[in-house]
Amino acid sequence: MNGKTTEPGVLMVVDIGGSKYMPGFLDTEGKILYQESRSWTGDSPEEIMEQIISALHHISRLHPQLAEQAVAGGLTIPGFADPVTGDWVDSDVPVIRGLPICRLLEEEFHIPFYADNDCNACALAEAYFGTAKGSDHFLYMTVSTGIGGAMYLNGALHYGAFYHGGEIGLCVTTPGGRPTDSGSCRGVVEMYGSTRGMRQTFIELGGASLVDGKEPGGLEISRLADEGCPAAQKAIELEGRQLGRVIGNTAVLMDCDRVIVGGGISLMFQRYRPWLEEEFRHIRPEGQVVIGPTELGYSGAFLGAGAAALRGLAGFQGSPGSGSVEGCVLRVRLEGEEISARLLLEGREYKGASGRAMDFASFLISSGVTDPGVTLGRLVRERKQEAETVGDAIGRAIAWMSVLFDPGAVILEGEGFARPGCLAALEQAVKRETYYRGQLPFSIQTEEGKSSSPAI
Repeated sequence: MNGKTTEPGVLMVVDIGGSKYMPGFLDTEGKILYQESRSWTGDSPEEIMEQIISALHHISRLHPQLAEQAVAGGLTIPGFADPVTGDWVDSDVPVIRGLPICRLLEEEFHIPFYADNDCNACALAEAYFGTAKGSDHFLYMTVSTGIGGAMYLNGALHYGAFYHGGEIGLCVTTPGGRPTDSGSCRGVVEMYGSTRGMRQTFIELGGASLVDGKEPGGLEISRLADEGCPAAQKAIELEGRQLGRVIGNTAVLMDCDRVIVGGGISLMFQRYRPWLEEEFRHIRPEGQVVIGPTELGYSGAFLGAGAAALRGLAGFQGSPGSGSVEGCVLRVRLEGEEISARLLLEGREYKGASGRAMDFASFLISSGVTDPGVTLGRLVRERKQEAETVGDAIGRAIAWMSVLFDPGAVILEGEGFARPGCLAALEQAVKRETYYRGQLPFSIQTEEGKSSSPAI
């Protein structure tokens, strides 16, 4: 696996959350040696640094031998973290902008510190200590209040050209559906498959808005389903279909061999599993893909902080295509009745677990999870004379790929895109089904180099 080390030692780690933080020690094999849970008493950048430093000094006094053996520190960070510099770039809870947290901790404790976003760190934990050990191509999803994701490609986390790769919760599964919190896009899976999304589905199906005096979550809806509540049973079925649809379409693009579901909704995985697997097989009937809940439980992010430290010690300087507009490029070809796509990382075509290029033609185009839909390849063949319809469908698929792979550019190849109306419909669909509010961070170019959506 990329960037691994098995040198013995102790890791000083902090799992940073919005309402609490967990300092402690791990060994390099992922064994938790000590762990505390603390609530924030102040949330300004200065107060956060003071609390973290104080907590790490406290656990060092409690366990001086562990502190003396510490070879590195690791952090999981809510929001956007720079995995190379270790800066806490941006988050809303708590409100942080541009905090050089790793450098400040290095100055205090005289060991190197490394950090990553909490969802990315959970994926690292799966690769280093969990069920993805030995897998070079896997998808990690965290399904809780929101939905996050991270993709392992060629033995390394994929970050994308702008470090926004893997945002699977923002992929559209219900075109024109529920608006996102920011109003930037409609119908993303997060608004249906997260805890609050499942709650809204349950209420829309006739379920109670309050159960035992509080808003129902996954456990309450699961219990009501056991008691025979039709709204709860249907909400669980639709939960499985939403997750199966988003996992299936992602799997045909990245060709993974494993999918791991984390977060609170993973605790009820067996309840919605039949519908998840049915939807997944509807999109990808062939191929050996293991789908299951995380085995790391609530320790995933804490272990992820340790995994980030181990990766840093091994000399991590970014994965292929990370932070590079030229290094992460999507090329889409429409020639006659054939549609295909390639992901280029540092100029090399990505091929997944089976050694094949992405199966773009098998991407499912549908109006929602209750619609069986049609594959992109079939739509292109059967409606090839309808340039705008074809352009719209390809644009929807490109939007999905853009959210996942975070390219620096999308290059359109083949004479099919020259047909009147095709390119305009494609661009409109990409803007409609991505969260960028129409301001694409990447360019969409034709083979001749004409750019209709310049990068910003």
